Amino acid sequence: MKNGLRILLSLFLFIGCEETIDLDLPSSEPKLVIDAIIGFNQNDGDPITIGQVKLTLSAPFLQEEIPPAENATVEIIDEESGQTFPLEESDAGVFIDGFPELEFNRDYTLVVNYGGDTYTATQQLNNSPPINSVEQGDGFLFDEEEETEVIIAFTDLPNELNFYLFSFGFDNFLVVEDEFFEDSNITFSYFYEDVEPGDLLTITILGIDKEFGTYIDLALDQSGENGGGPFATPPATVRGNIINTTTPDNFPFGYFALSEFDTELLTVE
Repeated sequence: MKNGLRILLSLFLFIGCEETIDLDLPSSEPKLVIDAIIGFNQNDGDPITIGQVKLTLSAPFLQEEIPPAENATVEIIDEESGQTFPLEESDAGVFIDGFPELEFNRDYTLVVNYGGDTYTATQQLNNSPPINSVEQGDGFLFDEEEETEVIIAFTDLPNELNFYLFSFGFDNFLVVEDEFFEDSNITFSYFYEDVEPGDLLTITILGIDKEFGTYIDLALDQSGENGGGPFATPPATVRGNIINTTTPDNFPFGYFALSEFDTELLTVE
């Protein structure tokens, strides 16, 4: 599942690229940014939980380096059992070890203590279907010479409203709601540009909730097709689902999400 981990980490980089622009108060205190996505995969009967909690500080516009938030403690609480799982810091502000073995229909609370404040968010693991198939097609949208069609098939989870996040690599993401194809087998095409024979493509589906879908859509809208991509500084910062329980007005940026995921690889012919 190294490829799944790579996709999850690339998603962190995307949602963690917010920077605060404060023209009136350039010397104001930076805000904490908490990007926390944890993924779950059945892994052929040997379930794995992987992910990352990344803590940074909002930076002034045009500052090249985003500083990590150091000297924080991070833990996850299984609300059903009451067990607490302290996470281990691997790099400054980065926590990737110590996650609990996730289960469905259980509340998990992220707790971050930083600078005398406590930040929390509670989520459940969101289901995702497996990807049924990924294959290369011969269609194109605009330019037959520059585009490579990849055909993806999956089956919508039945009897519920679902939201999915697709990652196609190269910082390309798509939020999908099943309103118009509920309980159906779905096949759709994605068109890559400037890939070559022998390139390895990684396609991942993650189960998400409506709120996280809205968050990602807003971040994608702010980055804009002509805005330099998701690593460019967006014109405004998108608030997530994490609250400051100590000082509510000092809210953080970022999001806490728990997603089942599935990943398929395809070598371009």
